[in-house]
Amino acid sequence: MKDMRHYLEDLRQNYPEEFVKISEPVSHEYEITAVWKMFERKGNPVLFFEKVHGYDMPVVANIFGSRARVARMIGSDVWNFYDKWLERTRAGVEPEYVSTGPVKEVKYFSNDVDLSILPALKFFVEDGGRYITAGIVVANHPETGEVNLSYARLMVKDRNKLGVSIHSRGNLWRYFNRATELGRPWLNVAVIIGCHPTLYLAAATRTTDEYKLAGALCSEPVKLVKCETNEVYVPYNAEIVLEGRILTNVYEDEGPFSEYTGYVSGRSTRNVMAIDCITHRMNPIFQTIIPTNSSEHLLLGGLPMQANVYKKLKESIPEVRSINFPVWGTHLVAILSVDKEWKEGVQIRAAMLLMGANPYVKYVILVDDDIDVFDEMQVLWAVATRSQPDRCIHLFPITDGNMLDPSQEKAGFTSRAVIDATSPPHWKNAQVNVPSLPRDVVEKVQKMFK
Repeated sequence: MKDMRHYLEDLRQNYPEEFVKISEPVSHEYEITAVWKMFERKGNPVLFFEKVHGYDMPVVANIFGSRARVARMIGSDVWNFYDKWLERTRAGVEPEYVSTGPVKEVKYFSNDVDLSILPALKFFVEDGGRYITAGIVVANHPETGEVNLSYARLMVKDRNKLGVSIHSRGNLWRYFNRATELGRPWLNVAVIIGCHPTLYLAAATRTTDEYKLAGALCSEPVKLVKCETNEVYVPYNAEIVLEGRILTNVYEDEGPFSEYTGYVSGRSTRNVMAIDCITHRMNPIFQTIIPTNSSEHLLLGGLPMQANVYKKLKESIPEVRSINFPVWGTHLVAILSVDKEWKEGVQIRAAMLLMGANPYVKYVILVDDDIDVFDEMQVLWAVATRSQPDRCIHLFPITDGNMLDPSQEKAGFTSRAVIDATSPPHWKNAQVNVPSLPRDVVEKVQKMFK
């Protein structure tokens, strides 16, 4: 598998409008976030900061900020991302183990370990401190050795200590709890900062054996090398690796932090990670992921997981045509197109299955398959012209849901609604037509202006 540097160079050469290099020095506090805010409405390009005050490492941000850019990472486009994902991941590609690699070019052990060499950012005034947001945490199950890659927010606390908030329903949480039950003082881990984007996508799936998945996504094995201080394996060409231990009986305050809902959250598992070793490439690039409800945060965290939801829907209900979790919905809204021509009601069943498969979703908007789910003007037009409030809004009682939804009275419990904006049944016996153009004319014009 190629590395992040190859990816960035390819992007710079082939999609120069999506790569912006910033030569002016910036501060690690707030200024990088402010620059991102400025470019968010200007195509949301990758931002490469050459100089950060007080640090030798450049910072790259917003790699996952565009849906089209993420789709290209797996050789797809926006419209067929989920189908291409399922096609690529039918069978995993085993990783390849090597003795060393570029990530071992510089090593710090023991008293030489100092996290202050990393330009970890303070993104917003309300954040509890400086955060590593693009760190993939690698851990092995303490009994079976099963490998998991996942995300946890990492707050820099001291030269060799990170505050950690672990996803309370994830595999890392499961591994940590098992290590605690076994009476072990810690769970060995490594944190990868900066690697090929497909590895980041694989780590967002909330599964296990993600190295095999990443290999499948890029059609070549991930080359792995063993850590210096534990038995965890990491990509041989990563930019930076932190080797450490999540302590099982030590807890400290961590946070607050700007979460993907667009609100500040103080919720945390209050874990502590001790860092025993830092290895990195010569002249490493520090990668960061813009937090809060940024497109980068939501697309990276959502698209891989949503591909599995799409698979469940298609397997159970073939009439499902397409699905979109719009960024503005912060994982809480899904737009689903269904072909119900021969089976009125199948769209409601599809919506119910979607809500069951994805506990985050609280609003489902249903449309016919002539509506482009990625064109929000079309979707809202369908809501306005194909639905009636008294019969097309279906409410569902409170069940378990997203812990971070600030509208809830009790965290983790939510009601749900389905807005059925598919064509009403009486249209079958009425002359209700949508204006159209001849296909050959459309194709001719598309070729003219391609």
